[in-house]
Amino acid sequence: MNKQEMFEEIVQEVVKCTRCGNCRSICPVFLEENNENSTPRSKARMMEAVRDGELELTPAMQERFAKCLFCKACTANCGSGVGTDTMILQARAALAERNGIPLVKKIAFTGLRYRKLFDLFLRCGALFQGIVLKRLPDGRGRIARFPLPGAGLSVRRVIPDLASRPLRSRFGKMIKAKVPTSKGQVVFFTGCTLNYIYPPAGEAVVNILINNGWDVLIPEGQCCCGTPAFTTGDLDSGRALAEQNIKTLAEVGGDYIVTACGTCGAALQHEYALVLDGSPYLEQWKKISGKVLDISQFVVQHCDLSKLGSLPFKVTYHDPCHLVRGMDVAAEPRQILQSIPGMEYAEMKDANRCCGAGGSFSASYYELSRKINDKKLDNAEATGMDYLVTGCSSCRMHITDGLSQRGSNLKVLHTAEVIDMAYAAGRKEQTTC
Repeated sequence: MNKQEMFEEIVQEVVKCTRCGNCRSICPVFLEENNENSTPRSKARMMEAVRDGELELTPAMQERFAKCLFCKACTANCGSGVGTDTMILQARAALAERNGIPLVKKIAFTGLRYRKLFDLFLRCGALFQGIVLKRLPDGRGRIARFPLPGAGLSVRRVIPDLASRPLRSRFGKMIKAKVPTSKGQVVFFTGCTLNYIYPPAGEAVVNILINNGWDVLIPEGQCCCGTPAFTTGDLDSGRALAEQNIKTLAEVGGDYIVTACGTCGAALQHEYALVLDGSPYLEQWKKISGKVLDISQFVVQHCDLSKLGSLPFKVTYHDPCHLVRGMDVAAEPRQILQSIPGMEYAEMKDANRCCGAGGSFSASYYELSRKINDKKLDNAEATGMDYLVTGCSSCRMHITDGLSQRGSNLKVLHTAEVIDMAYAAGRKEQTTC
């Protein structure tokens, strides 16, 4: 898609906007800033003004478009059907082409394209993280030993450990099912955060699959899904990463592709359409996208819920934005949690409201993201539960930071970890009968 075609698509979405203001009631950034320029309708008006020659694609406008969590709430709740998320992505790309992107992000996205170098960098980071970061006594993560600029590190932001041994290095390319005859092959797209930060949640995914009779393939050639790059406006890096993943997934085959991250899943299912326009990999992606399922979807559709054992947990659930609105996954995690014997489940208020993480948004606008997160934490704590369960590692990271900052005893688990524990409890119950 050339620049003119992209701008024409932006205009097609802009003209649908009736300026009704419904987006004001659900935009988490506007609800904190109370600034009309934060609203999706304002962004639509800005692009209309650009079309009419009243405004230029300035750095100031680029900053305003960057201050969006890409939570998709505006798109999901727009009565006029404005594809606000698509409009914002394309506007960011046009703004990035005109003004460039911040140097730090440019370096990071370039690094993502060199998969082995990126892997080496994070492995080294895991070895030396203790020099600048000290571990908290409660085991929730680390804080800076001395004030560091940016990303909230100067105000004791809690960040998780980098794993000394990434997830993909813990398994071979094929993990055989723990049954005499396999039901088929599942490709596990691990993403970055499960691989480098939360390997136990990734191991839980593998355990769920092999104990339910599926062989698991973990392709070596997979890389970052590209969402951080293309949502910032760097379509070139986003396309390169998408093409690498499509090439890898097409080569490995498999009956299904399972993700445990809403952002990765939404990219593989839907959002690659934007970055792969005109790519030779577009047709391959169309065939692959229909095979993508979140782990909770896969469990409901292809695993036996009757084998879940008892867990005496009290839990509530947080809907990650890209899972609930990007992949339309909401019922399945709740169905599983409510199927686990002995588990007490309580629905929190506004469970599908954004927690304020937004990937790199919380690094760029930490104080704003904390204010958004505080509302999520208030609702979670009001349930009186012991655990908050979620299917997104970025949400987990941000919510854990907020809980630690306020000294809360509420703990955070990935959905896959709870499912794996319940199946393990079920196997133990069967052996003791």
